[in-house]
Order: sequence, then structure tokens, then C-alpha cells
Amino acid sequence: MRPLAYLLAAGVSLAAFAQAQAGQRFVQGEGRAVLAGKDLSTARSAALADALYDAASKIDSRVRGASLIDTDGALKEESSMLVAGRFSGYHVVFEGREGGAYIVRVEAVGLTDEEACSGKRVDLDIREIRTRVAPGVQGQVQRNVAEGLSRGIESLGEASGFRISDQRYLRQTRGDERTHRSQYDYMAQLTNSMPSPAGFSISGNVIVEMARRDRALMNVTDIVVRMSLTLKDNYTGARIRDIHREMVVPDKRMVFGVESMLGLTSTPHVQPRVDLAPLFEEVRDDLEEELACKPLRAVVRSSEKGDIVLSVGLEHGVQRGDYFMVTLPNANNDWQVIRIDDVTPSESIARTLKAKPGIPLNALATLMR
Repeated sequence: MRPLAYLLAAGVSLAAFAQAQAGQRFVQGEGRAVLAGKDLSTARSAALADALYDAASKIDSRVRGASLIDTDGALKEESSMLVAGRFSGYHVVFEGREGGAYIVRVEAVGLTDEEACSGKRVDLDIREIRTRVAPGVQGQVQRNVAEGLSRGIESLGEASGFRISDQRYLRQTRGDERTHRSQYDYMAQLTNSMPSPAGFSISGNVIVEMARRDRALMNVTDIVVRMSLTLKDNYTGARIRDIHREMVVPDKRMVFGVESMLGLTSTPHVQPRVDLAPLFEEVRDDLEEELACKPLRAVVRSSEKGDIVLSVGLEHGVQRGDYFMVTLPNANNDWQVIRIDDVTPSESIARTLKAKPGIPLNALATLMR
């Protein structure tokens, strides 16, 4: 078996394709590259990149269009294709020379949404969460809320679909922090605590209030904790979802007039303990539902002579031999496929499969599995 075929076939057998579950898509892709002299290695890599791109486009591709008016006032329609397909496995079924070209053909099984939800963890930055406490709430409850907030953030780290970074001392993201233009993130730039560039962030408010709902004969008071959080995409600045959760803790239950009859007017009322754990369990479930199936993305931190450093690593589920699709932000909608050669806990080192186009800094790469 040729080295390239052996590399891609490792751990992926043809039997796995035959047992593909319902909802999976079986696709084929073909790539070819012109042979330049006896340089088979370069042609093979370029043909493989084409084959993977071809297969990915059959799994998931979208056409983006725009209407433009040129300098002469004429209306022009432009369109480009965004390829976003991902694989649960692929296998090289043929590679070899055909005339003056090198050909690679692959078979792949495309991921369904459910199957794309495991084996990876996206970045989630916990940004500023403001706490507002209404008058009448005792200091004990305020301490409960502050301690519960810290413990709750820690409990979010137990999620399987994302990894957290506690950045509550930093302002809420505005959407352009990754370009180092945000005046609100000056402290983050000084401390090298910028938001995860290809990850997500969450921020918001915790409001603690007293709610009184007296009945005919009873004084009824509750402590109400409202949590309002906003999930954002750090790369685009887009608002993804608002999460609202509320809990009510019974406080005071007293029949009118009983306090004075029993001589309790001089006895201070002690408010109950407030435990935020149930709220954060619900928030964690919401975030798992929203983020677990998001594709793992990375940004290019450095690009030099074909060696690419990505902003994700072992802690995100990246492995040696993984492939990433890089879509370049230019008018030609160029793309590259890169292969992971080495992985550290937080970064990956990859190599391009094609000589061109070059990959600029801050380009977005998406894991192809």
C-alpha cells in the first residue's frame, strides 16, 4: 500500500462505510494535479487536497450572492461557494498517474448533526457578569450569590462540549477584540488575555430581588434570582443566543398580626440560604445544547514557509493526522487543506497540502471531522 493511502486508511476500514448509520451521507471526491517533472510528492498532496475539498462540497456547501453596482452604474451579480462539509471518516480508494496528472479519489462518510457533537471542545470565555442586589436583601444572601457565582463558573468547566476560560475581570466582548482595535479590551491586551479568537464568549447579569405577594391573611416574601446571559461568537461578533434563567427561594411566610402577638417585632428576620447550583446546571445544559455540535474552528496564529500554527490543540480534541479546511477571505474565495503534524495542549502545527494559495494570519480553519 502506498504511504499516503496507508496514512488515510489507518483506523478507517471499508466495513465502517458499509455500516454507516441512517442519516449519514456517503460521498466520493476526486482531485488531480499536474505533474511537474518527477515531483510526485507535491502533486500527490495537491491532488489529495482537491479530492477532500470535492468530497466536502458534496456534503455541505452554500452559495453566497451579492448585487453590486459598478462605476458605470450597471448592476452586477456575484456569487461564491462556501464549503463546510465534515467527515466521520474517509478512505483513499485510488491514487496514481494518469497521463500528465496525478489523480486521487476518496470515499467519505459525511457527519450528521448528532455525530458532529463529540470528540471536540470549543473555547468558551466567561466575560463580565454583573451582580445587582436590591435593597432589603441581607448580606448573607449577597455572599451566597457571590460564592455561588464562582462555584457555578467552575461547574461549567465540567461540560464535555466546551472548555472555559474565566475572564470575568474583562469587559463584555464588542465583536472586534480579535483585531486588537477594541478600546474596551485594553487590559486584555496588556495581560495577553484576549478572547479565544475562534471561540465563543458569554456575559451578562445576575439580579437578586425581593418579591412580595401578600395574600388575604398572610405576608409572603420570596427572594428571586434572575440570570440573563448572552452568548457571542468571538470571531464574527455575532450574537448567538440569550439565556434567561430564574429561581425563586421562599423567604417569609407570616400571618398578619402574629408577629406582634408573639412579640417577634424585635427579632431580626434571617433570610434563607440561596444556592445557585441548580441555575448553573440549567445554563450548562443550554450551552452544551448550543455549542456541542458547533464545528471546531481555529485561527492561524502564524504562517511561515508552509508551516501553520493553529489556536487549538489536544485540549480541544485535535489529533495528529487531522485535516482542517481554510477558507481565505479574498475575492477569489480561495481555500487550502492543511494536515496536523504536531499537537500541543493549546496549539497545533500543520502543513499545507498545496503550494498555493498562501494562508494569512487570522484566517479561519475548520476541522474536517
